[in-house]
Amino acid sequence: MALILLLLSIAPVVFFGFLIYNRDREKEPTETLIKLFFCGVGSTFLTLLITYILTMIFPFFGYEMDQLNILTLIPYVFIGVALVEEFCKWIFVYKLEYNDQEFNHLYDGIVYATFVSLGFACFENILYVFSYGIQTAIVRALLAVPGHLCDGIMMGYYLSLAKAALFNNNKSLSKRNLLFSLAVPTVAHGLYDYLLFASDISDNSIFILLFLVFVVFFFVLASKKVKQLEKSTINLNPNYISKNVRAQMQYQVYNNGYIYPQVNYQQYNVQQNNIQQPQNVYAPDSFNPYTNQEVKPKYCSNCGTPIIGKYCSNCGKEV
Repeated sequence: MALILLLLSIAPVVFFGFLIYNRDREKEPTETLIKLFFCGVGSTFLTLLITYILTMIFPFFGYEMDQLNILTLIPYVFIGVALVEEFCKWIFVYKLEYNDQEFNHLYDGIVYATFVSLGFACFENILYVFSYGIQTAIVRALLAVPGHLCDGIMMGYYLSLAKAALFNNNKSLSKRNLLFSLAVPTVAHGLYDYLLFASDISDNSIFILLFLVFVVFFFVLASKKVKQLEKSTINLNPNYISKNVRAQMQYQVYNNGYIYPQVNYQQYNVQQNNIQQPQNVYAPDSFNPYTNQEVKPKYCSNCGTPIIGKYCSNCGKEV
């Protein structure tokens, strides 16, 4: 029975992890993903530590649910639960990967953040399933694990936009997106928990209805963000060749001892992934190379990329 519960706890995590990993055009190193997953597990212990300290300072955050009402539940959920948990996941992603050279495509941010989130969800899932049984495993596989996944997607989405804005020398936009990378998943996590807990506290079916509406909306939104960034082909670190790409390249050793790849990165990227180089990026205050007319600079409000046309070639946002 214990083995069955363990498999039920882990299966949804593996399933969603594979979906995210499989969409990555240029796969991240396996050791990086394993490291991030176990950092997600470690973030649960950091969460417990911060929660304990917070409870010592503000005993309110240690209350049981039957001591709360729908008003006092707001700070309890949004600060004591959502902010603490999302910060503990965010700090691992930011410290370990944000400045790493392997973070060279927009979709990478989603991969990194979701693997940390799934590590957190996996450990939490095991605790709940072993405590409450198979029914809990089914409910959490349909709601809680995808919820953590979507929180990770939104976190990674804005981390990637922050990275892209920095690449485009827009520091203010980069800082704004960094703030959003923590704030958006915190608010989403808080709404998820608030509507769920409020239905128990108030015994009002309206909260369950709102919860289901929010879950569908959030899952659809997160799916759109994944599709948006997986299409981006902009290399945020064009002078760096990732570990996985280097492993697939053939190298030639010359007499002077230097080793050179026989295929350069851009050629490899186009050949292997059938990627078309973006056609709407241009130098601000210059001429449109296709119409030979002077154009005024226009920048994506998401990532700061200079653009012409209806969509940003970097993050896919409609202008």
